[in-house]
Amino acid sequence: MKIQVLAEREQKIQTEVKEIHKVFYCDLCNKQYKLAVEFEAHLSSYDHNHRKRFKEMKEMHGSSSRDDRQKREQQRQEKEMAKFVQIADARKQQQQQQQQQQEEESGSAPASTELTSATTLADQDQRKALKFGFSSKGGTSKSSFSSVAKKPKVPVASVFGNDSDEE
Repeated sequence: MKIQVLAEREQKIQTEVKEIHKVFYCDLCNKQYKLAVEFEAHLSSYDHNHRKRFKEMKEMHGSSSRDDRQKREQQRQEKEMAKFVQIADARKQQQQQQQQQQEEESGSAPASTELTSATTLADQDQRKALKFGFSSKGGTSKSSFSSVAKKPKVPVASVFGNDSDEE
Protein backbone atom coordinates (compact mmCIF):
# COMPACT_ATOMS: atom_id res chain seq x y z
CA MET A 1 0.00 0.00 0.00
CA LYS A 2 2.78 2.43 0.90
CA ILE A 3 4.60 1.57 -2.32
CA GLN A 4 1.57 2.52 -4.43
CA VAL A 5 1.13 5.77 -2.56
CA LEU A 6 4.81 6.62 -3.05
CA ALA A 7 4.62 5.72 -6.77
CA GLU A 8 1.54 7.90 -7.27
CA ARG A 9 3.20 10.72 -5.38
CA GLU A 10 6.34 10.51 -7.56
CA GLN A 11 4.22 10.42 -10.70
CA LYS A 12 2.32 13.54 -9.60
CA ILE A 13 5.59 15.30 -8.91
CA GLN A 14 6.94 14.33 -12.35
CA THR A 15 3.80 15.56 -14.13
CA GLU A 16 3.96 18.84 -12.21
CA VAL A 17 7.62 19.23 -13.14
CA LYS A 18 6.75 18.56 -16.80
CA GLU A 19 4.00 21.18 -16.62
CA ILE A 20 6.44 23.67 -15.13
CA HIS A 21 9.02 22.86 -17.82
CA LYS A 22 6.41 23.40 -20.55
CA VAL A 23 6.28 27.00 -19.45
CA PHE A 24 10.02 27.31 -20.18
CA TYR A 25 9.85 25.83 -23.68
CA CYS A 26 10.44 28.01 -26.76
CA ASP A 27 8.37 26.67 -29.69
CA LEU A 28 10.09 28.93 -32.19
CA CYS A 29 13.61 27.74 -31.38
CA ASN A 30 12.58 24.26 -30.19
CA LYS A 31 14.54 24.63 -26.95
CA GLN A 32 13.70 23.59 -23.39
CA TYR A 33 14.93 25.56 -20.34
CA LYS A 34 14.84 24.46 -16.71
CA LEU A 35 15.10 27.84 -15.05
CA ALA A 36 13.04 30.96 -15.59
CA VAL A 37 16.23 33.04 -15.73
CA GLU A 38 17.58 30.94 -18.63
CA PHE A 39 14.30 31.22 -20.48
CA GLU A 40 14.17 35.01 -20.02
CA ALA A 41 17.76 35.30 -21.24
CA HIS A 42 16.86 33.24 -24.30
CA LEU A 43 13.85 35.42 -25.13
CA SER A 44 16.06 38.50 -25.17
CA SER A 45 18.85 36.77 -27.11
CA TYR A 46 19.88 37.60 -30.67
CA ASP A 47 19.24 34.02 -31.83
CA HIS A 48 15.61 34.02 -30.69
CA ASN A 49 14.85 37.48 -32.10
CA HIS A 50 16.57 36.66 -35.39
CA ARG A 51 14.44 33.53 -35.83
CA LYS A 52 11.34 35.50 -34.92
CA ARG A 53 12.05 38.17 -37.55
CA PHE A 54 12.89 35.52 -40.14
CA LYS A 55 9.60 33.70 -39.48
CA GLU A 56 7.60 36.94 -39.80
CA MET A 57 9.39 37.87 -43.02
CA LYS A 58 8.80 34.40 -44.44
CA GLU A 59 5.08 34.57 -43.65
CA MET A 60 4.76 38.03 -45.20
CA HIS A 61 6.66 37.07 -48.33
CA GLY A 62 4.85 33.74 -48.65
CA SER A 63 1.42 35.32 -48.65
CA SER A 64 2.38 37.91 -51.27
CA SER A 65 3.88 35.30 -53.60
CA ARG A 66 0.77 33.15 -53.15
CA ASP A 67 -1.41 36.12 -54.12
CA ASP A 68 0.78 36.81 -57.16
CA ARG A 69 0.58 33.17 -58.21
CA GLN A 70 -3.22 33.20 -57.93
CA LYS A 71 -3.38 36.42 -59.95
CA ARG A 72 -1.18 34.95 -62.71
CA GLU A 73 -3.31 31.80 -62.77
CA GLN A 74 -6.48 33.87 -63.13
CA GLN A 75 -4.94 35.89 -65.99
CA ARG A 76 -3.89 32.67 -67.74
CA GLN A 77 -7.42 31.29 -67.44
CA GLU A 78 -8.88 34.52 -68.82
CA LYS A 79 -6.52 34.33 -71.82
CA GLU A 80 -7.54 30.72 -72.46
CA MET A 81 -11.21 31.65 -72.29
CA ALA A 82 -10.62 34.51 -74.75
CA LYS A 83 -8.93 32.07 -77.15
CA PHE A 84 -11.83 29.62 -76.85
CA VAL A 85 -14.32 32.41 -77.53
CA GLN A 86 -12.29 33.49 -80.56
CA ILE A 87 -12.17 29.92 -81.89
CA ALA A 88 -15.91 29.50 -81.31
CA ASP A 89 -16.61 32.74 -83.19
CA ALA A 90 -14.43 31.63 -86.08
CA ARG A 91 -16.25 28.28 -86.30
CA LYS A 92 -19.60 30.03 -86.12
CA GLN A 93 -18.62 32.32 -88.98
CA GLN A 94 -17.35 29.37 -90.98
CA GLN A 95 -20.65 27.54 -90.51
CA GLN A 96 -22.58 30.64 -91.53
CA GLN A 97 -20.39 30.92 -94.60
CA GLN A 98 -21.04 27.30 -95.53
CA GLN A 99 -24.78 27.83 -95.10
CA GLN A 100 -24.63 30.91 -97.30
CA GLN A 101 -22.70 29.01 -99.96
CA GLN A 102 -25.27 26.22 -99.87
CA GLU A 103 -28.06 28.78 -100.24
CA GLU A 104 -26.24 30.35 -103.20
CA GLU A 105 -25.85 26.97 -104.86
CA SER A 106 -29.53 26.16 -104.33
CA GLY A 107 -30.46 29.33 -106.25
CA SER A 108 -31.35 32.36 -104.22
CA ALA A 109 -32.20 35.87 -105.51
CA PRO A 110 -29.37 37.82 -107.26
CA ALA A 111 -29.65 40.79 -104.89
CA SER A 112 -29.00 38.56 -101.89
CA THR A 113 -25.94 36.98 -103.58
CA GLU A 114 -24.26 40.38 -103.80
CA LEU A 115 -24.90 40.94 -100.11
CA THR A 116 -23.66 37.48 -99.15
CA SER A 117 -20.54 37.79 -101.31
CA ALA A 118 -19.65 41.04 -99.55
CA THR A 119 -20.10 39.42 -96.14
CA THR A 120 -18.17 36.31 -97.19
CA LEU A 121 -15.23 38.47 -98.27
CA ALA A 122 -15.29 40.23 -94.90
CA ASP A 123 -15.55 36.87 -93.12
CA GLN A 124 -12.62 35.48 -95.13
CA ASP A 125 -10.48 38.49 -94.25
CA GLN A 126 -11.36 38.07 -90.60
CA ARG A 127 -10.66 34.34 -90.73
CA LYS A 128 -7.23 35.03 -92.28
CA ALA A 129 -6.49 37.40 -89.42
CA LEU A 130 -7.57 34.75 -86.91
CA LYS A 131 -5.24 32.16 -88.38
CA PHE A 132 -2.25 34.41 -87.74
CA GLY A 133 -0.73 34.51 -91.18
CA PHE A 134 -1.51 30.98 -92.35
CA SER A 135 -3.44 30.78 -95.57
CA SER A 136 -7.09 29.80 -95.33
CA LYS A 137 -6.55 27.06 -97.92
CA GLY A 138 -4.35 24.34 -96.45
CA GLY A 139 -2.71 22.64 -99.45
CA THR A 140 -2.37 25.49 -101.95
CA SER A 141 0.52 27.27 -100.27
CA LYS A 142 3.10 24.58 -101.09
CA SER A 143 2.00 24.15 -104.68
CA SER A 144 2.51 27.86 -105.37
CA PHE A 145 6.14 27.58 -104.27
CA SER A 146 6.84 24.49 -106.38
CA SER A 147 5.68 26.22 -109.57
CA VAL A 148 8.31 28.97 -109.19
CA ALA A 149 11.33 28.29 -111.43
CA LYS A 150 14.55 27.66 -109.56
CA LYS A 151 17.78 29.39 -110.49
CA PRO A 152 20.24 27.16 -112.34
CA LYS A 153 23.29 26.13 -110.35
CA VAL A 154 26.43 27.91 -111.47
CA PRO A 155 29.82 26.32 -110.77
CA VAL A 156 31.97 28.54 -108.54
CA ALA A 157 35.75 28.36 -108.55
CA SER A 158 37.06 27.22 -105.19
CA VAL A 159 39.83 29.04 -103.38
CA PHE A 160 41.14 25.71 -102.16
CA GLY A 161 42.50 23.30 -104.69
CA ASN A 162 41.11 19.79 -104.98
CA ASP A 163 44.60 18.33 -104.49
CA SER A 164 45.07 19.90 -101.02
CA ASP A 165 43.92 16.70 -99.29
CA GLU A 166 46.41 14.52 -101.15
CA GLU A 167 49.55 16.10 -99.71
